Amino acid sequence: MWKELLKIAPELIPLIIQTVLDVENVVSGIRNGEIKKSRVMSIIGSVLETKDYFLGRDSDGKNLVLNLVSMFIDVTVSTFNYTGLFASKDTLDFSPIPITEEDHNEGT
Repeated sequence: MWKELLKIAPELIPLIIQTVLDVENVVSGIRNGEIKKSRVMSIIGSVLETKDYFLGRDSDGKNLVLNLVSMFIDVTVSTFNYTGLFASKDTLDFSPIPITEEDHNEGT
């Protein structure tokens, strides 16, 4: 699992950062970070599912990857808030958010 994660990290990290920036620009009127985060998680989850489908891989470790993605999103947003890229007075809750199948299938 970790080998597989390390293989996709160089592609996944820039994708996560760009998706966070894009979602922030598109839904800038919404102050609730959890709504924006759920959009980013949905997009990244769909990208991973599509990639697994075309590569013929099963998605056994998908929840682990999505939990790591969730933590990386928190760190990215926190960094952007700290540096002033995102003007926010919101504080972040770094507690893990459990990913459920219902959350993941929200867009279908």
